[in-house]
Amino acid sequence: MAGITERNQQKNELANAGFTLRYIDEWQPKTTLYRHKPSYNIEGEITEDVGTTVRGVPGSPDYVLRKAKIGLFPWPPSDTCTCRWCSESNQVDAVADSISDEAATQPVATAQGRGTRRMGPHFRVES
Repeated sequence: MAGITERNQQKNELANAGFTLRYIDEWQPKTTLYRHKPSYNIEGEITEDVGTTVRGVPGSPDYVLRKAKIGLFPWPPSDTCTCRWCSESNQVDAVADSISDEAATQPVATAQGRGTRRMGPHFRVES
């Protein structure tokens, strides 16, 4: 069992991650978590995409806090979600839209001296 200072620290971390104090004080024994960050396998392929659910997991604040750090929350992802993964996704979508608008009006130029290395799959934006 966690001490009072550790519990208060967990409450602060959960509140900073977007949880309400009511959830922290009245948590359910089992809950459903939603992915806000995709899950990848060793080959870099997406195994579970954003929005998939993980059902029947413990609802205790310490467990939910550990899972919140890897992108699992008890609410579904949305445009209004303020977690770091949804915020990054919304910013990437906005930048991709502005780049595609600019690219449609600008001539295509190739960069010289650039390598052929590609960034990992977690940086790709799917259209």
